[in-house]
Amino acid sequence: MLPTDEQLLIARILDGHAEDYGYFLEQYGPEVMRLVSRLVPQQQDAEELVQDAFVRAYNRLETFGGRSAFSTWVCRIAYTTTVSWLRRQRMKYLSIDDLPPLPDAVVDEVLNDETRIDELRRAIAQLKPDEQTLITLFYYDNRPIADIAYILDIETGTIATRLHRIRRKLYLLMKHGNKP
Repeated sequence: MLPTDEQLLIARILDGHAEDYGYFLEQYGPEVMRLVSRLVPQQQDAEELVQDAFVRAYNRLETFGGRSAFSTWVCRIAYTTTVSWLRRQRMKYLSIDDLPPLPDAVVDEVLNDETRIDELRRAIAQLKPDEQTLITLFYYDNRPIADIAYILDIETGTIATRLHRIRRKLYLLMKHGNKP
């Protein structure tokens, strides 16, 4: 379905054909689930958060203006829903501001070592939700910078800086056995 077709479908849903919303669940549910499940390891919690995000999207459907793709819009809702839930869980994370200066070559050497993939995954799991999401959207999902900026509600120019800092943080987490 083309974006214009999706906008017609949205108009139809807003006219009272709520059953048509199933298209969006089917079309974008797996993508939203991937995003949420990378932040929330418990499957049941992730499923509830995805459901909550789609309910929130449905309740705010009239605010979807088409400035982004529907998938980007619903991912942003899912991201903010998940981050709010994680904040209520009071999880502790290593701050980027606590990092010592590190040469890029040293960081790249460790992060590009294919024998340390499991170690890298464990380190990613220790990142803050916004950092995990940035890594996920950029490296795993290959999302355009503009989409990432919209989902995370940050300026496009700050994405490269944050990615650089996160790579340094991952290096330290891996170097210290995933203990900050």
